[in-house]
Amino acid sequence: MCHGDGLCCTDVHLLGPVAREEAEAIALIEPQALLRFAGLRLLDQSSGSCVFLEEPAPGRGMAATRCRIYGHDGGRTKPRTCDRYPYLLVATPDGGRVGTDHRCPCRTMGERPPLDPAAAEGPLSSRAGRITVDRRLPARIPITARQRVGWARYRRLEAELFAAMERDVDAALGPAFPALEDMGWAQVATDLALDMPPTKWGWACRTFAVFVGELTGGPPARATHRPWRAVFDRAEARSPEQDPEAMLVDFVLDAIWSLEWAWRGPLDLARAELATRVQVVRAMARHFAAHGARADRAMAEALAIAEIAGVSDAWSTVVDRMRP
Repeated sequence: MCHGDGLCCTDVHLLGPVAREEAEAIALIEPQALLRFAGLRLLDQSSGSCVFLEEPAPGRGMAATRCRIYGHDGGRTKPRTCDRYPYLLVATPDGGRVGTDHRCPCRTMGERPPLDPAAAEGPLSSRAGRITVDRRLPARIPITARQRVGWARYRRLEAELFAAMERDVDAALGPAFPALEDMGWAQVATDLALDMPPTKWGWACRTFAVFVGELTGGPPARATHRPWRAVFDRAEARSPEQDPEAMLVDFVLDAIWSLEWAWRGPLDLARAELATRVQVVRAMARHFAAHGARADRAMAEALAIAEIAGVSDAWSTVVDRMRP
């Protein structure tokens, strides 16, 4: 799946954690490559990207980026968390369910074969070859605040929801921007932009906040700083043009399929939260396209921003206050 676009190796998220034995091997190559944060070993990205990310040499145009330790020492040096990205694995009564992250254009742009569970086994396995899960599904799935159902019943509901999404994703998700407890959407737009670091992650959250504001009665969004442009330039250069709406539906289906929402709250909350982010994605994609971006590239940028903002602490607070 990796095309070397390079966004996932930058400060759009923390790079790690790195296991002790991995840290020892990395230190032999680059002694200053690791730092400590909240008790975790992380790869240094103070320059805006991983210390091991190599940009194309001058004159190579849109050539892919390269990881300096990829394949080093038979692949044992590269942290397992890097290999695992963009996969996530949830244990269900039917077995492991593989989801993916849509933050990097390697996932959202260009032609690619359907996800092969067998191919995902390697990245999802430990050094000892044991497949490791990110989460285990609860015995009963929350549908509303008062209703939980068993796995078989949930699978039927999910199939119906997926079929509806294929027809009309907005109608299937339902209303966006639900009522918030003790908070208004204007305050959300302010809070999402507060105290954000000058990183790609911080700029993504600020950009998301601007469009939340526009859609909830604030001023129209103006041109925003997009420090990830070079990454999407590479992706656009290697990718035939795609249907932006299909990219959006793919994102929504994967968000439900991954079951990550089940630990945040019930399905009706997940639908309201996704419906809201979808409307922000549409607004951002329109804006980027109006400022010259190819339509599918505009959608890919908007999806990356929405996924980054969607895992922020500020957005989690908003979701906790949603009353669908």
